[in-house]
Amino acid sequence: MANVAQQNSQIISLNLIYDYPVRWSKFKVLRDFVQNFYDSLHWQEWDNRFSYSLSEGALSLVAHGIGFSYDWLLHIGASTKRDNDALYAGYFGEGFKIASLCALRDHNWKIEMFSRDWSLVVMTSELNIDGKHLKSLAYKVSHIGCDSMNTVLRISPFNDEKLLECVLLSFYYPSNPLFGTKIWESVNSAVYFRSNKPKPTGYPFTYGGGDGEGIIFAGYQALGSFKYPLIFCSHAYHCSDRERNDFFQMDVIEVIQSTVSTLPPKESAIVLQSLKSRWYDTPQKKYDFECWEGIIHTLVKNTAGSIEETLAFKKANPHLLVAHKIKKTNISQYNRRRQALDWLRSSQKSFRLVQKAFLSLSYPTLEEECERANGFSVLRDPGIEEKQRIEILEQLVQCLFPSLFKFITCPPCKIIKNEKASWQGMASCIPLKDPSQFFCGMIIRYQLPYIALKWSLLRPDNFGDAFSTYIH
Repeated sequence: MANVAQQNSQIISLNLIYDYPVRWSKFKVLRDFVQNFYDSLHWQEWDNRFSYSLSEGALSLVAHGIGFSYDWLLHIGASTKRDNDALYAGYFGEGFKIASLCALRDHNWKIEMFSRDWSLVVMTSELNIDGKHLKSLAYKVSHIGCDSMNTVLRISPFNDEKLLECVLLSFYYPSNPLFGTKIWESVNSAVYFRSNKPKPTGYPFTYGGGDGEGIIFAGYQALGSFKYPLIFCSHAYHCSDRERNDFFQMDVIEVIQSTVSTLPPKESAIVLQSLKSRWYDTPQKKYDFECWEGIIHTLVKNTAGSIEETLAFKKANPHLLVAHKIKKTNISQYNRRRQALDWLRSSQKSFRLVQKAFLSLSYPTLEEECERANGFSVLRDPGIEEKQRIEILEQLVQCLFPSLFKFITCPPCKIIKNEKASWQGMASCIPLKDPSQFFCGMIIRYQLPYIALKWSLLRPDNFGDAFSTYIH
């Protein structure tokens, strides 16, 4: 291109002041240049019509069979992509201008471009405004003697192959080496497994959330990361802030949620299986932007839409128990949950707790399975001999804590008749409406409507175990 005769050269000022307060990294500058080629070809033609070369300390990017007028590069907000933003990675119509400014000013890169019958070199021009001497970004545009069928961007000096690889891998195209097997794809979304290829150093990741194998592609560009070996792509997504280079965790959740919401049952089951460690996610605070509960709920509901996929999923995961969230203020349910959890810990089966959405796949609840296994502490009133032994326990406790029993009386003692129950003894604590009494400087806040012991503790040879459990 440099040897082609040039004529009718002119310098065009962009009215973009040279010290305009924007700072883009080399990665962001190069990605924005590549983005212009990506958008002109679309990802379907990326492999066939894009090429690059590194030689003599310069990088050349080529879009084959594509040409355009340099007028599109003159105006902030002007873009060849104005008709349908959803099809492109670019959005603001200012990328080439800002990238050129940062390339020349901050990274000492010379930028040259060739297309149709023109060539362009990024440079500066002088301005005088109200007596003040200023510098502006400018183009030196020349009309050349031939009409090229290709568009070429040349950056020099440039020899950073790792940076180039990182930028090229940050765009969506199925032959991207970071992509593994395709799970599903539509016009606006796609889901892939991750390949075994490690991400290059400097690859985009979720801000404040660390890195991970997973990748979020939004608007055809990698903008976030997560822990699991999957790739979620939302093509229609566009960030409204051009200075944001990476996603926050809430953005990652939003993109994944919108992507999985349109998955068919079979593909939902595949993704659901890959996110096994999040099946019991519940919000830990009022606004929990890192919780995957909604994502798992959507995947389960989608899977449940197919009887075949439901049966296959249950065959692969037979030991799941639903445990929906229970408030501590619901005393009876809370106590049943505690007993059921203790039974679960002592169970011989490797059960896994999951969120409420799994009810749609006909999984039982934790409490239902505990009931089926006779794991709850079923209570009864004590018999005559049991009452006599309970009275001995009560007298001993009153002797040990005489001052306490000035304020309270011994709660009635019931019998846990189920020897399979995981608890040796149990009690329910009911908050007092007016906790005004004190014992040893501590407020008495609860009352015990009853306590209970296993009947086997009240045998004549079990006094030690009975007393330690009772006093506890």
